[in-house]
Amino acid sequence: MELVIIFIIIFIIYGAGWIWQTINDILRDINRSNWDSRVYGQVTSSRSLKKTLGGQDLAELRKAYARFAENSDGQTHDRSPFESPKVSYVYKTSRVLLSIYESNDERPHFYTQLTFTIASGWPHRVEIFPQRFNEHDVRYLNVDDLEIGEPEFDRRFVIKANDAGFVKEFLDAPTRWAVDELRNMAGNDRILLSINSSRLMVRKQSVIARLDQLERFAQLSGQIYDRIIQFWQRANGIEIIDAPVDGRQDPHCQVCGTGIPPENCVYCRRCKTPHHPDCWSFNDGCSTYACGEKRFVKKY
Repeated sequence: MELVIIFIIIFIIYGAGWIWQTINDILRDINRSNWDSRVYGQVTSSRSLKKTLGGQDLAELRKAYARFAENSDGQTHDRSPFESPKVSYVYKTSRVLLSIYESNDERPHFYTQLTFTIASGWPHRVEIFPQRFNEHDVRYLNVDDLEIGEPEFDRRFVIKANDAGFVKEFLDAPTRWAVDELRNMAGNDRILLSINSSRLMVRKQSVIARLDQLERFAQLSGQIYDRIIQFWQRANGIEIIDAPVDGRQDPHCQVCGTGIPPENCVYCRRCKTPHHPDCWSFNDGCSTYACGEKRFVKKY
């Protein structure tokens, strides 16, 4: 009998705590939705406000994130029905988090954000964001800003880095193109690219809710991460080169060590190393050291 009474008391305590936490969560989400109304000028009831985030339907946003997670072999993280979704996945050698960032401004803005982890030993710090001043003001207000010698890019962006020589080499034509494409997404030019010793962060203003746009955002951001990896590999004495191919015999698989007939061969999309399809699946990607590619092509 005493055990039953103790159990009932514990149940009541936990139940009261759960109810209190639920009420707090609901009040917090109503406040967050009211911020959304101020930012985007929407005038709706508090009931409907709890179903939106940054002007986007929260239920549809969750569906898009779930499909993105499925396509990237990732995992969704939904802590509450009224909170923004997150997706974690692996891109080559990096753990990546797709999330929505809310600014702490009096009138908050919402941003879609990707964060890539970077291997230890990365020494460079870089920040790139759109230019907000005319040329005369820039010279006066931002004397420490860098230019890379590309007039159009220098005119459009503020570039800050701890190594001017590195950033000029880092921002080659394909990387500049990826930054420009990110800048042009979602109908605004607000983009922040930030690199430090532990991560690459790409932050785009607006809540990107369409699956194709999320995948485009991830593809362009991944291209910038690829450029980081090239420099990291070079600094650590690793260089991915095209191996010579002897057309007189079948290539050998680095996983199982046997020959690969042409009709049963796939190639790493990045370093072109040949694999058996089964060996590629078994190894969960390319077998070449430090390559990290997860996708293959059937010919090149």
